Amino acid sequence: MRRTAGVLVGLMLLGTAACSGGDTAEENTAQACGAADDLTTALDDFRSTLTPDATVDDVRAARDELSSAWQTFDSAATEVVQDRSEELDEAWAGLQKAVDDVAGDATVAGALSTLQDEAAGVKTARDDVVSELDC
Repeated sequence: MRRTAGVLVGLMLLGTAACSGGDTAEENTAQACGAADDLTTALDDFRSTLTPDATVDDVRAARDELSSAWQTFDSAATEVVQDRSEELDEAWAGLQKAVDDVAGDATVAGALSTLQDEAAGVKTARDDVVSELDC
């Protein structure tokens, strides 16, 4: 059973490595959520190994499986945070550009709609980051 789980975790690692780079934020989030579920399973498996009858080899093997699941989750979570950070950077750059694009002698009223939209984009990106961080 543990050996099968180890093979599955190894295949997931290979699949994640092959699929990374160019994934959308939604795909990265889905991968992170799947990796979080796999980490929970690996933690449960590790805990079930901790019995008075367990050998050191049993515990080390379970730890290795848990380590693989942790590394997969850690990588996937980093991708999600990076995606959200990039979205926030892009939204901020859009707001800065919108403000810079307002001519020096123009009124704000002429650019109000654009500025409000850009500010709303920054808020949405910020909210997405906070949501992903579960703040």
